[in-house]
Amino acid sequence: MYNGCYTNEREIILMDKKTKHEGKKYSDNVIEDMERILSYSDDEDRAEENHEEINNFGLSLSKTTTINYLISYGGPSYRLQIELDKDNEIVAIRPQFQDWFTTWVTMETTEEQDKILKQFVEVSYIVEHMTESHTE
Repeated sequence: MYNGCYTNEREIILMDKKTKHEGKKYSDNVIEDMERILSYSDDEDRAEENHEEINNFGLSLSKTTTINYLISYGGPSYRLQIELDKDNEIVAIRPQFQDWFTTWVTMETTEEQDKILKQFVEVSYIVEHMTESHTE
């Protein structure tokens, strides 16, 4: 089993404690840099430099669309979170569970379950229905 879901490249990433720890440290550093940049926002002498630093901060922008296909609600709730790329191709399908007063949790799936989820999403035309309504 793996924590993940269907991906086009079938890449499976398992985050161990070390990876989570390193990711947390990296994230903290990035957010500290953002905080530093924001601290200059009221400094009129640095306004132009600050604006340039904000515009050059990230490497790229990409747009994805997320479809939440709710299957049951209440306690428990279950949904498929379907992520699409800019061409409306499926990037990921994440089965998620939520009990009363809790946050959504992505369920671990097997490769066989991922195939079933992808096939179900494809034959149900969920993506087509959702993307057609956004283009009209």
